[in-house]
Amino acid sequence: MGKIKPSFYFFLIIIFLFNGCRYESNSSRTGKYRSIYVLAVRNESLAPQLGLFLNKKIRENIVQRGHFDLISEMSEGALILKVTLDDYRKDPEVYNPNDTFVASGFNLKIKAKCSLINYQGKVLIEDVILTENVSVLRRNSLTKPTDRQAVKSLSESLGKQIAQVVENYRW
Repeated sequence: MGKIKPSFYFFLIIIFLFNGCRYESNSSRTGKYRSIYVLAVRNESLAPQLGLFLNKKIRENIVQRGHFDLISEMSEGALILKVTLDDYRKDPEVYNPNDTFVASGFNLKIKAKCSLINYQGKVLIEDVILTENVSVLRRNSLTKPTDRQAVKSLSESLGKQIAQVVENYRW
């Protein structure tokens, strides 16, 4: 039997180095859709300014995660995200035993319907319902509880949920 030449081993190593393992992550970045347009959030609830806050948070989460390029023109986007808010509730949650007339805290709840449409008009995700809730307390017995910080917290967590639903959709 003949000896194998060292040049054969060198050639074999070079082939393995250039081929690599060909691993690809299961990311939507490698899919056929790379850009997304986010329609203004439609607020059909009575939550003050929640639509504006949520619109901002959805966009921030999409940009931070980096799976899609955020597009400013609807005609340029491969995907269109549509979000509608409804069923906002503000329920009393905590009562002061000395003052049963006024609640000391409230639980805020909101539902969001999300739809994702591709550039051809085909509905990829249709009316997925996401819910979120947050609690808010009064600072003392003389003040009303402020909803602003709670609404911002609602929009932040709901924005993360919506971005994850879009990214985790199986194409």
